[in-house]
Amino acid sequence: MKTLIIYYSYHHFNTEKIAKVIAEELNADLVKVNELKDFDVKKYDVIGLGSGIYGFRYHPLILDVINKLKNVEGKRFFVFATSGTQEMIGNDFNKDLKEAILRRGGRFIDSFSCRGFSNWGPLKLFGGKNKGRPNEEDIIKAKEFASTLKPKPLTLCLTLKGGKILLGMKKRGFGEGRWNGFGGKLQEGETLIEGAKREMLEESGLVAEVLEEVGSIEFDFLDNNKYLDVHFFNVLKYSGDPVETEEMRPEWFDINDIPFDKMWPDDNLWMPLYLEGKKFKGKILFKDVFEIISNDIELN
Repeated sequence: MKTLIIYYSYHHFNTEKIAKVIAEELNADLVKVNELKDFDVKKYDVIGLGSGIYGFRYHPLILDVINKLKNVEGKRFFVFATSGTQEMIGNDFNKDLKEAILRRGGRFIDSFSCRGFSNWGPLKLFGGKNKGRPNEEDIIKAKEFASTLKPKPLTLCLTLKGGKILLGMKKRGFGEGRWNGFGGKLQEGETLIEGAKREMLEESGLVAEVLEEVGSIEFDFLDNNKYLDVHFFNVLKYSGDPVETEEMRPEWFDINDIPFDKMWPDDNLWMPLYLEGKKFKGKILFKDVFEIISNDIELN
């Protein structure tokens, strides 16, 4: 996931502190709005916009830049702000910026805000407001927010034997009613390999002893904002026999008779590469769970 963060911050540099924390967590490109040279965001998947709040609105430079950016349609946007006051009912800081993003065809996915030190106007007479903000707690919350924007890592295990491939019919949950490899989300503290082996055992009954990562694809879904980072593994060595579990029903298929019509629509894009022994990477954008809008699969 390639991310760009555009921000405006001056005087106490409250927003800059938050921008740097989010950028570090997301490994994002970070640029001040008044120093932005290239307005084409085609190469980015996610764009963050942030500033202080002035008169209950984002800074005019941030509100204006969304109208200058090119190739924003379908891009994921998040916004962040620091403010001397808190939002109140009927006073949504994000309203104008969110509407501008949606008007340009972008996707508004989330927002973050925290208090910032302010000694504007009469506040100077009292030494300012929100001294020490953003503080350590705000920084931690900003980092946690950024973490939620990352693609969720998943694993998918594929097994070949004598011209056949082992697939499983998903019996429940996401992807129910489709044939697929075996895998899923990582548990806390698991590596990709550890998660792949655990999921393989839980879903098929096989003990995966030797795995090789052969590909990775980022999946984006317009209808529900899911963003998944799936890592594909070839099971080189295993023990045991496939057994039906509560989640999957395993079955061997001849590689010339794979049931693509009952699988995810992206499978026929990357699986031929896997069957040829090639490694791959890419990105796929779904309109919903049935229709692919765009794909970019390449050899790795």
